[in-house]
Amino acid sequence: MPALAGELSSDPDFLSSHLPLWASMEYRAVGSVEEEFAALVGPNIGGIWWSSLIWPDVPDCGVYGEADNARVSLLFNCRAQGLDKRSDDHTVLVHVRRRNRDGSAERHTSWLAEQIGQSVIGPPQE
Repeated sequence: MPALAGELSSDPDFLSSHLPLWASMEYRAVGSVEEEFAALVGPNIGGIWWSSLIWPDVPDCGVYGEADNARVSLLFNCRAQGLDKRSDDHTVLVHVRRRNRDGSAERHTSWLAEQIGQSVIGPPQE
């Protein structure tokens, strides 16, 4: 049964008895919940998903402003979106909904990784 966050107990024993726990935080700005969520997850597996994202226009990189074709997942202590491959670090997945196979999905993900000083570490998955 859904509940507002203010109605939930912050007691770890209460929360752990209700795992797995799913929460929706629509309309929360990026950067507003990540640190607190990571502290709550601790060594356990967890994830945050941002959806309905809009790509910016970056013509020199072949990236054009498009809406609703991307999602980003931040996985804590896990490697797979199914939250079933435990790891000792965190993984960021970029989901680009493209079916035209023109290389634009790779350009989009590479551009995004470069914004945080990283690079793409795996091939596209279908």
